[in-house]
Amino acid sequence: MAVGSFEDLYAGFCDIVQVPTPALRVDAQGLVGFHVVLRGATVNLVHCPRTSPDHVFVVFELGPIGREGPASFEDLQTLLEANFMLLRVHPPVFSRNPATGDAVLQYVFPLFDATPHGLYELIDEGVDWVSQWRERLSPGETGDIQQDASESPAAAMPNFA
Repeated sequence: MAVGSFEDLYAGFCDIVQVPTPALRVDAQGLVGFHVVLRGATVNLVHCPRTSPDHVFVVFELGPIGREGPASFEDLQTLLEANFMLLRVHPPVFSRNPATGDAVLQYVFPLFDATPHGLYELIDEGVDWVSQWRERLSPGETGDIQQDASESPAAAMPNFA
C-alpha cells in the first residue's frame, strides 16, 4: 500500500529493517532525513518538503574514489562515463561528495505510490552495488583500481526502477 508522507515511508521502512523510529525533524535548510547502515553501507535519505515535496533523495556512500592527486581525474572520468551509460528515465547518478571527497550514488525516489517495501528493495539492491563498487573499484595494494577491463561501472549497475 502506498504511503501518504515521507514520515509514513520512514516509519514503515524502519519496521522492515527492525530499527527504532526516532522522531524526524526539519533542519535549518528545511531538509528532513535519516540514514541507515545496512551490511556496512551507509545510505542517506533526504526529503526536501519545500522544494521537492514529491521525492526522496537516496544517497549511497560508496567510499573513497581510489587514487589521489592527478590519477584521481581518471577515476572521476570513469564515474562520468558511467553516468553517460545509464540511459533511462531518472537514472541513478554517480557523483563526489564535496565535503568528504568520497564517491556517492544518488537516486531520486518518487513518493507517489511509494511503499516501505519498495524503498527497502531499492536500498537492498543499492547496498549490493556498494559492495560490488568496493570490491571492484577500490584501490589495490599498488594503488591501481581493481576493475575488470571488460566491464564498465555502469554495466554492473543494478536495475534501479
